[in-house]
Amino acid sequence: MKANTDNSPVSPFDNDKWLDANNIRTGQFLTVAMVTIAFVLNRWELVAFQCGIFILGVISFQVLDLYSWIYKGILKPIGILKVDMRMDNIEAYRFSNMIGIVVSGTAAYLIYSGEYSIIGWGLVWLMIVLGTLAFFGWCAGCFIYYMIQKTGVRGFFRHEPIARVFPGVRAPRP
Repeated sequence: MKANTDNSPVSPFDNDKWLDANNIRTGQFLTVAMVTIAFVLNRWELVAFQCGIFILGVISFQVLDLYSWIYKGILKPIGILKVDMRMDNIEAYRFSNMIGIVVSGTAAYLIYSGEYSIIGWGLVWLMIVLGTLAFFGWCAGCFIYYMIQKTGVRGFFRHEPIARVFPGVRAPRP
């Protein structure tokens, strides 16, 4: 273990690139559960609520994110899930949530309006399928983030995939 300039030890987890993959997977699982329940109950309000969760997660990941609270406040303390730290880019997941805002917001509106509810529920099913893929290790929104990054766009899109994995694939354990 290295030491800081004041000789205090530096943990490898001090790097802001270390993310708890189980925190992210919890959000992916609960997103799929929420929109699946919305479909089964035929409730556009639950899709709109999911959009709100995405918005809060984008504004302040892990502070305002309801699913992070569930993970950190319930699932981790009672031992259902354990910490799974990996080097990864939070920006790719935040970008994915931004796409989720657009898709879930559009779906909620289309279902609410009634005229295009079939398209709205189709978007919900797209969220279910892509959310399930993300839970099992490949994130479509992260893939898009890294494809934009490859075009040379900088700023928010400046990060390359960690460990040179296929874009969108969950980073490996150290």
